[in-house]
Amino acid sequence: MRLTKASTIILSTTVLALLACVAARPCKTVRAAPRQDAQAKPAQSADKFVYADFETANDKRPVSSHGGLVQLVSYQESPSSPSRYKGLEGSNPPAPELVRLKKDDPNRAIAFNYELASPNQYAGVGVEVHGEPDKDGKSVADDVSEYKSVSLQIYATGVPSLRLELISRGQGLPPTNGFPQTTFKVTPGFNTYRVPLKSLLQPEWAQPRISAKDVLKKLTAVAVTAYCNQCTPANGTVVIDNIVFEK
Repeated sequence: MRLTKASTIILSTTVLALLACVAARPCKTVRAAPRQDAQAKPAQSADKFVYADFETANDKRPVSSHGGLVQLVSYQESPSSPSRYKGLEGSNPPAPELVRLKKDDPNRAIAFNYELASPNQYAGVGVEVHGEPDKDGKSVADDVSEYKSVSLQIYATGVPSLRLELISRGQGLPPTNGFPQTTFKVTPGFNTYRVPLKSLLQPEWAQPRISAKDVLKKLTAVAVTAYCNQCTPANGTVVIDNIVFEK
């Protein structure tokens, strides 16, 4: 099924309903961070590094807490059964949409719709969050090697689990077809997921092999992906807020 205006959720008008957890079940909510303009940066503490709280925007598209690019990405085994997504209308490169978690709450998150098609042995749609803006056309890295975990606040439908991947490009590490990553099950509602960094490993098939520690020292992006293997048709919505590295 092709994503069209008639068949997809219009994120900016319906995300509040999506986040209003199932029927009579109360939602898990998060404390709102103060809204900031496009030039501001969130306050950092000694034990936390706020990688992206999505309170800033550049030309209407979300950016990370330090102004890095945020873009939608997709892949599939078969070109005849492409993965599809819908985010910020008219954005190039494609971007998720900025949404409010509550009607009267200034706190904002990113959101996108996705569709995974069959037949495919594998497919996925995700968002790639760059920690820093490019400099002279090259990626700029953050050193997060001193941190023990990364937390994310996520609402997701349509798949049982998401994949978290840490990426380092243009920093002297050999190009690889699979960076350190892990998967985690999602539960109904808008919840916080805390992932130990030591649990992120390269897939067995990834080549060449690189050290997760080296990636953490030269991190250029964090990716969160709705994925499938031995795919059956799936579609849903992903909402993400507050990507934070913690000691």
